[in-house]
Amino acid sequence: MRSFLTLAGLAPSCPARRRSSAHGRVSPIFAAMRQLRVLILHPRIPFQLYDGGALAMRRVYRMLCGHPACSVGVVAMNTRRHWVEPSKIESVYARTLSWWVPVDNRITLAGAFWNLLNGTPYHLSRFWSRAYASTLERALSEFNPDVVFFEGLPTTLYVELVAKRSSAVCVYRAHNIEHLLWERVAAAERTLAKRLYLREQARRLATYEQTLFREGRLDGIVTITAEDATVCRMMGFSGRLCTVPFSVDLEDYQPALEQPEPPTLFHIGSLSWEPNRQGLEWFLREIFPRVRDRVPWATFHVAGAVPPNVKLPAYEGVVVHGVVPDARTFMQNQSILVVPLLSGSGIRSKIIEAMAVGKAVVSTSIGAEGIECTDGIHYLRADTAEAFADAVVRLLTSRSLMRQLGQNARRLVEERYSTERIRDELVQFLFDVAATRPAAA
Repeated sequence: MRSFLTLAGLAPSCPARRRSSAHGRVSPIFAAMRQLRVLILHPRIPFQLYDGGALAMRRVYRMLCGHPACSVGVVAMNTRRHWVEPSKIESVYARTLSWWVPVDNRITLAGAFWNLLNGTPYHLSRFWSRAYASTLERALSEFNPDVVFFEGLPTTLYVELVAKRSSAVCVYRAHNIEHLLWERVAAAERTLAKRLYLREQARRLATYEQTLFREGRLDGIVTITAEDATVCRMMGFSGRLCTVPFSVDLEDYQPALEQPEPPTLFHIGSLSWEPNRQGLEWFLREIFPRVRDRVPWATFHVAGAVPPNVKLPAYEGVVVHGVVPDARTFMQNQSILVVPLLSGSGIRSKIIEAMAVGKAVVSTSIGAEGIECTDGIHYLRADTAEAFADAVVRLLTSRSLMRQLGQNARRLVEERYSTERIRDELVQFLFDVAATRPAAA
C-alpha cells in the first residue's frame, strides 16, 4: 500500500467552507457526551444522487450532521468523472466545515496500460493526489478530529498519512468488498481481453484489501451488509466492526396514491458502473424480448447516466430517460423495478428506495444480496433469463400480486431500513471506536 505514496496528482486546493450547525432530537444516550469530531473523506462530491454510491455517502453525511453528538468536517475530491461546479458545492456541504480538491481520476486506455506495469489496482491509483494529501493534512490540523471516516476504498490511500499526522482513530466504510465485486464483473465480461484485465485488477484489489485489513491502521470498519462484515473478518481484520445498512427517511419516501396503468417496468442507476451496464445489457438482450412476446404492451423505462462509450441497443417498448431530475418521483411514476445484476457487492440502495415507495421488485440473488428480504413475500427472485421473464410477466399480469409485494416491501423498510432506527447505532459505534485511542495531548 505504501507504493501509492509515490504517485503524483497535482491540483490547486480550495479554501475551507464555513461551518453551520444542525440540531436534532437529543437521545438520552448522548446527552451527557461531548461532541465527537468526525472528519469524513469523500472520494467524490455526492451532488447528483443518481447512483448508489452518491446516495450512500450523502445519507451517512446527513446522519452525522443531523446528530447533536457530532461535529462534522469533510475533505472531498471533486473528480473529473463526477465533476461538480464549484458554485454548487456549497449546497452539498453547507452544514459543515469543508475542503475540496480537483482530482483527475479519468479512466484512459493509456492509464490502464501503464498501470499494468506498476502493480497497483487501477481502481485506486487514479485517486491519489498530492494536492488532496496536502489539503487533508491542513484539515487534520485545523479540525483536529477524533475520528477520520474513510468513505469507500479509494480514500484509504491516505490512511498512512492520517496515522502520521493525527491521533484520530481511523474508521473505514466499506461500500463493497471490492475484489469480490470485480471478480464477479470479470466473470460476467464477454470480451476476453477485458475479462483478463479485470481478473488482474481483482487480484490486485484482493492483495490491497487484505493488507489494509491486517496491518492494523484501521481501528474500525463499517460495512453495509453482515455478509461483508464476515468477509472482513475472514480476510484478517481484528478491530471493531459495525453493520450500517443503507437507510431512507420514511417521510421523504411515500407510496404513490395512483399506480400507472398499464403497469410499467423500470431500471435506475448509472451505466458508468460496470455491474449496472452488464446487467442492463443482459436484460435487454435476453429477457425483455421474452417479456414482449408474451405481453406486447410492456414498456421498460431506463433512468440514469449513460456515458458516451455505452451504446444501448434500440428495442421497441424501451424508453431511455438518461439522468432524471428526481429519482424518487421517477420511481413513484413507475410500477416494477427490475434489478438484473450479475455482479456486485454491498447493498443495492435503489431496491431499498423502490421498496420504500411501495414498488414491486424482480431481482437476481446478487441484486438482493445483503437485504433482509424474502422471495415471494418482499420481492421475486430470478437468476436465469427464463425465470426473470416469467417473474416480470407474473407481475405485469397480476395487479394484486404487484400491489401485495409493494405493501410488504414498504413494511420491511419501515421495520429495518429507516434512518431514525439506524443513526444512533452508527454514532454509538464511532464513540466506542474513538474511546480506544487516547486524545492528542
